[in-house]
Amino acid sequence: MKFLTYIIITNLFLSRYANGSDLIVRSCREASKNDPNLGYDFCVTSLNEAACKNKLHPKKLEDLVNMSIQLTKSNGTNIISIISHDLQNQTHSEYVKGCLRDCLDLYNDSLSFLDNAMVAFNTSKDLDTANINVSAALDDSVTCEDQFKERKEENETSPLTEENHVYFQLNVISLSFIQMIRQRY
Repeated sequence: MKFLTYIIITNLFLSRYANGSDLIVRSCREASKNDPNLGYDFCVTSLNEAACKNKLHPKKLEDLVNMSIQLTKSNGTNIISIISHDLQNQTHSEYVKGCLRDCLDLYNDSLSFLDNAMVAFNTSKDLDTANINVSAALDDSVTCEDQFKERKEENETSPLTEENHVYFQLNVISLSFIQMIRQRY
């Protein structure tokens, strides 16, 4: 009897996550086909981890937009912590520290853009404004990375390359899903 109860509870638990996971898989497949900047595996893994960690059960594409923007904001907050820690590193040149300070400002701005995107998307269903704000957040990660390349001749490298790439990809997920919703209307 205990085993039967365990099987039933396990199936109920898995079915709750399977529906959301199926939506994630289908949506990431479609989004990655339409955008060469979006990796299918990255999309599925990121969203499934976020769904499990936060006990989310996305039922429609709009839920995935909210989930992906929240995930991106969380990632951006983590990057701000990394930058703040890196600024304490005494081995960085003054040029790198200046770039890191600029990146700190850019990521703070990008979080504001993502907040604006959430308001536009959830309050007024303004897909254009949401899209513009997510695009601005994405651009901030590119700007952060690009400034380190300006002095390549002195062998300056970005300590944030991986973080900038992940943040870029997370924003691409949100943009792709917003575009998919836009195509429906």
